[in-house]
Amino acid sequence: MKGENKMKKKRQLFLAIVLGISIFNATAYADTFKGERILNNMIMDAGGCKLPEFRIAMTHSKQEWKDIYEAGEMEAEINKICPNMKQLPKIENPDYKKDVFDYLEYYSSDGGSLPKC
Repeated sequence: MKGENKMKKKRQLFLAIVLGISIFNATAYADTFKGERILNNMIMDAGGCKLPEFRIAMTHSKQEWKDIYEAGEMEAEINKICPNMKQLPKIENPDYKKDVFDYLEYYSSDGGSLPKC
């Protein structure tokens, strides 16, 4: 009886840890997914780009995107990468800007991630 209680508690602890990790991963990926949607909408509103969003992200490394983001030049850099579209609007919402940065960093040239097709 006593051994069964210990096993039950260990099983519950294990399940709680697994659930916690899966929720953490889902929220981390949610920012990336949200950033892709925001970036896609901005690009479509600006007349489109011949490159898909992940190819835009792959033009720079994580550190380069971080430097661009911190300098406040993210939209200008995307315009350089896609010169055939009209000017991207500035992202006013800081949360949206962070989400787009998360996407660009996640799919950067040294990010190690490939988009799902």
